[in-house]
Amino acid sequence: MPEPDPPPLRYPHLHSGRSGPAARGTPLRRLLGMACIIIGVWGMPGCGPAPRKADLVVGVERGPSSLDPRVGSDQGSQRLYDLVHRSLFKPGPSLEAVPDLARSVEILTEKRYRITLRRGVRYPDGREVTAADAAYTLHSIIRGDVVSYRRGDLERIERIETPDKWTLDLHLEESYAPLLDTLTVGILPEGTPADGSTFPGCGPYQITRVIQDQWVLLRANDSSPIPPKTSTLAFKIIPDAVVRSLELRRGSVDMVVNDLPPDAVAYFRRPGYRVQRTNGANYRYIGVRMNHPILKCVEVRRAIAHALDRELITRTVIRGFGRPATSLLCPENRYHRPGLADYPFDPKRAERLLDEAGFPRRPEGRFSLTYKTSSDKVSRQVAVAVQENLGRVGIRLTIESLEWGTFYGDVKRGDFDLFGLTWLGIRDPDAYRLRFSSSFFAPHGLNRGRYRNSEIDALVRAGVATALFEERRPIYDRVQEILAEELPYIPLWYPDNVIVAREGFDGGPVPPDGNFGFLTTWGPEKTP
Repeated sequence: MPEPDPPPLRYPHLHSGRSGPAARGTPLRRLLGMACIIIGVWGMPGCGPAPRKADLVVGVERGPSSLDPRVGSDQGSQRLYDLVHRSLFKPGPSLEAVPDLARSVEILTEKRYRITLRRGVRYPDGREVTAADAAYTLHSIIRGDVVSYRRGDLERIERIETPDKWTLDLHLEESYAPLLDTLTVGILPEGTPADGSTFPGCGPYQITRVIQDQWVLLRANDSSPIPPKTSTLAFKIIPDAVVRSLELRRGSVDMVVNDLPPDAVAYFRRPGYRVQRTNGANYRYIGVRMNHPILKCVEVRRAIAHALDRELITRTVIRGFGRPATSLLCPENRYHRPGLADYPFDPKRAERLLDEAGFPRRPEGRFSLTYKTSSDKVSRQVAVAVQENLGRVGIRLTIESLEWGTFYGDVKRGDFDLFGLTWLGIRDPDAYRLRFSSSFFAPHGLNRGRYRNSEIDALVRAGVATALFEERRPIYDRVQEILAEELPYIPLWYPDNVIVAREGFDGGPVPPDGNFGFLTTWGPEKTP
């Protein structure tokens, strides 16, 4: 689930041009500007397209909240980091942590890891990336030099040593299996000021300019060992989905990735555009308050699952851009457990379960629940579909559609009966400990439904204590089996990753976790 965006940061050192009321213009100027956009979209004369700012322009909903890879946890920041920075490890094909800046890793003991770095990776100024840079970056987080959401996991590192220029030894306070998955922070040059204005990366691109709430401009890092397909790349920040669609039609944007509603994507399935879809790792679900006097009954939760026509909702609300989900971990994840208990659409079975649970049908219905959701269009449509499905089996559902901050605050506090949300790209199965262990109840943890199961508590403790896949796999198989039977989450689907691009541009697919590093393969088609 995406964290709420912090207040936008200002980057005065990266701005150029006028700012303030004079730059924004008079009401007449703003009106003429909007007219220019509309005229451009519909092909009428009088306002030509603005000069291109890059070889490839990508329309995005929001820009980064921070340029510091240790700080930004929002989607806008992560997308930028995927292109500008490299980390010790990155997600692999099965979403496991694989070496990036690291050449190899040795687990010397369960509490000591030795990482050997690649040689020849350089920052834009030509300086080679070394173990001292990695140690500096990790230390700056652990010591609290920057306020970083990564500190909680990295604090398990008791000591960092650099025996030589290319070797990093990490000594842990206790065994911690997801360690490599947490070492995905961009590595900054040693001595980069914590409150600095620039944060150089050793990735394929470097930032050249940020215009707040409008543009992020990038150019290729000439020191990168693998050059990207285009020498310049730009993110055009367009908060409104309708305007993003119009800009793509106009040609001022070349592509949009996972930032168009399903209806808009359906429009672009026509000549002049290409729609590329791949399996995604995000997980759409309904969260349940497990200490609710009605929902604490497992038969009720199973009845709700059987009452939902997920196939129809997927086909109509998200236009088929998704796959049915059974587990928090997508099928591409090597820890995904196939063959879990499933709940096909079966209203009659749902009615029987509710009768057996002691909630018979009455003229006014069986009982009432409240479903909280954000004001996002698709989320509201999902809520209405859930309301209709549950109404058919006698459950009265009241929808509360709230502004994001209010909605997310209620979810974090555990103030709901049911809610609808999406977890983004879960990679390591330790996610189950953070979301379902009784040690992580909201508001101080991610167990927002207050689910409690002593076997789950024991399993997730065992899973975090060993780094060996062969030992962890059966642990998380059992975790997934229990959760599929008890349904503290009711699975909906895994949304697809969807690229919509203008004809004349091509490149590789989006990886399951939505990492924007794939953009290095995109650009104008080469003519024969």
